[in-house]
Amino acid sequence: MLDSIGEIIWFAIFITPLVTIPIVWKRSEQSKLYRILIGLAIALLISFVFFIMSWTILLRNGLGPT
Repeated sequence: MLDSIGEIIWFAIFITPLVTIPIVWKRSEQSKLYRILIGLAIALLISFVFFIMSWTILLRNGLGPT
């Protein structure tokens, strides 16, 4: 069960920019360049958190099934 959650989080890493940039685009009143940069920065932060979470789940008992 926990491995499935880790797998979902792993795929969420790559989907995060596709979700955050449009949200920032609609909510922000900055210029277009700043909207994209802010969206990418937030996506990078969220993706990094997801990356750490997925690796923590993966390496909790050593790499691979036991």
